[in-house]
Amino acid sequence: MTFAAATDTIAYNTAKIAEYQSDKRFDYAPELEFQGDSILDYINRLINSLLNKLFGMTDESAGYWVMIGIFVAAAILIVYFIYRKRPEIFVRDRKRPLEYAVEEENIYEIDFESELDTALATANYRQAVRIIYLQALRFAADRKWIDWQIFKTPTEYTYEFRPAQLKAIFRSMTNSFLQVRYGNFRATNELVAAMIQMRDELMKGGGDETQNI
Repeated sequence: MTFAAATDTIAYNTAKIAEYQSDKRFDYAPELEFQGDSILDYINRLINSLLNKLFGMTDESAGYWVMIGIFVAAAILIVYFIYRKRPEIFVRDRKRPLEYAVEEENIYEIDFESELDTALATANYRQAVRIIYLQALRFAADRKWIDWQIFKTPTEYTYEFRPAQLKAIFRSMTNSFLQVRYGNFRATNELVAAMIQMRDELMKGGGDETQNI
């Protein structure tokens, strides 16, 4: 009994394969690649293509502006939803007192010696730093080293302060004051002692009111 040989149904036709490979209609590689572009560039091309089809726009930068608008709108929505869920994040609780009062400091209405003694007696070093710095401001204002105004900030005084040889001391006092008051820097007995020493140096340097002003 004899059997017929099975027919080979997967014969490789090299000529036909070469014909398909040379036909650009079957070249799908460019459509599957970003051609070295970033994801944003790819999205930009898609948006530009859509804008061109819908409105006939040919500006290649339009897609980026649309993306920026989407990101901004998304950020606004996120903030809005957070505000709706947690409004206390954006509003200070007025029932919770601050470490310092927020009103402007009037250096001509403070009894420096009395308040400093009280602060030191109660180990309130934050308050002591505040009093010492304001006392230095009062001393500088009395000698016309600064133009004191109730609405000015400590940083403004460092720019206008004179005489020049005492400016480094005053700047150091200002930095310490700002760190304690606004930077959650821990006030210590050592810091108060350093502030007192700088205040005394400032006042000693101003003994002769006519020197280099």
